[in-house]
Amino acid sequence: MEGKTKEKLLYILERLKKTDEQHPVNSNELIAYLGEKGIAAERKSVARDITALREAGYSVILCDEFKRGYYMTDQLFEDYELKIIADAVSGAKFITYDDSNAIIGKLCEIASPTGEEIIKNHTFVDEKIKSKNKKVRYNIDKVITAIKSGKRITFQYFEFASDGKMQLKREGHTYEISPYYLCWNDDSYFLIGNSKSHDHLIHFYIEMMTNVEITKTPIRKREEIEELRGSFSIGDYLRKSVNMYGGESIGLSLECSEKIAKNIRREFGEDIITKPIGEGKFVTDVRAAEGEGLIRWLMQFSAEDLKVLRPDSIRNELKERAKRLFEQYE
Repeated sequence: MEGKTKEKLLYILERLKKTDEQHPVNSNELIAYLGEKGIAAERKSVARDITALREAGYSVILCDEFKRGYYMTDQLFEDYELKIIADAVSGAKFITYDDSNAIIGKLCEIASPTGEEIIKNHTFVDEKIKSKNKKVRYNIDKVITAIKSGKRITFQYFEFASDGKMQLKREGHTYEISPYYLCWNDDSYFLIGNSKSHDHLIHFYIEMMTNVEITKTPIRKREEIEELRGSFSIGDYLRKSVNMYGGESIGLSLECSEKIAKNIRREFGEDIITKPIGEGKFVTDVRAAEGEGLIRWLMQFSAEDLKVLRPDSIRNELKERAKRLFEQYE
């Protein structure tokens, strides 16, 4: 009997979690819900259970119109919070179409009736942009497990060949990596860790990894990795690794138009210092990883919106790229 009493209380709580002010549940509906679960109940016992839940700290409100019943106000997530999560899942290209719908379905289960309606009717998953790689979720799960257990992982890594097809990098070389971080950046998931062959951080696209296995070998101590000695900011690492290409960190002096101020702050952080120089322009100094990723990022802007003032090495590389582009279309 005691077991049934506890079970009954949990079922009532479960049903109340799917209520809000616009969608209350009354005693008769709770009795019917319990009956579906094989538990007999009466109005007085339901009222006692409601009182017990209130005494336990749950915010169960009785509607002004008594017959409308009860609703809860302390759901774990607000409706707008669940909608934000659902939109992030629907727009994440590395998640498959089926996995996206499954996750959004789980969000609906913990939403209020109003929130569930909003998510179902206003969240669109575009199958055309979704990854076909079903292994991504398993890669993510294994990397998380490895990070929690402090163990190294091994895997092979894909790259695109000149014909556009996928092929294993370095003829199927098996990487052994000490994993430290799993990050979502620029619509891709990245493993950030250390290869046993050097003392720096390195990153990999999760969706390009295959045959991921967790080893029994402990990860390298953080103090052995150059970037992890002392204070380390994952945000700084992501910002400096423009387009997630690696390279030595260098200082850049940029002259920018106000039109791309949002792009500059998104890439290098909201706390960058800008100096207005008139005519809708400003100058700022930032740091980034020197390399192909930085050059490609800089070249996306027009000459009117961005000009590299320093260093000369980047200016000269941009000049050469612009020259080759001009010659190609001359």
